[in-house]
Amino acid sequence: MPLPTPGLFAECDTVTYEVAGTAADWLMLLVPRGTSVEPPHLGEGEDRQGRRWVKVAKARVARYFRVEVTVAWQGERLELGRLAGDTAEVHASSPPVAARLGLEGDQYNGFRAMVPVDELTVVDVREKEIDV
Repeated sequence: MPLPTPGLFAECDTVTYEVAGTAADWLMLLVPRGTSVEPPHLGEGEDRQGRRWVKVAKARVARYFRVEVTVAWQGERLELGRLAGDTAEVHASSPPVAARLGLEGDQYNGFRAMVPVDELTVVDVREKEIDV
């Protein structure tokens, strides 16, 4: 089963886009590869990874939300970070847990590691609405 993607998302014209950036009155939405339909936008461009984006007025956004994913790895509950192919970044805030699992970081900025996706089990997925 594929892992849910954590992060910021916006729904515009019934399509859900990943949010790459925000400002007071607009969102920068990543356009999925191969997509031919785009929402009416104020600007467009490409990021350093070659992903196309469009800048959309917040007034055009029907829904703006954050997806948070909790996973289990080696007997511990951790927050899921970015996904990169067959690996995923996991985050922890407990120094004893981080030490036991060999995570890098510190108690101020948190602890993280890249781990194989197939070693993770999804424990919880939450969507939190954000006011537009």
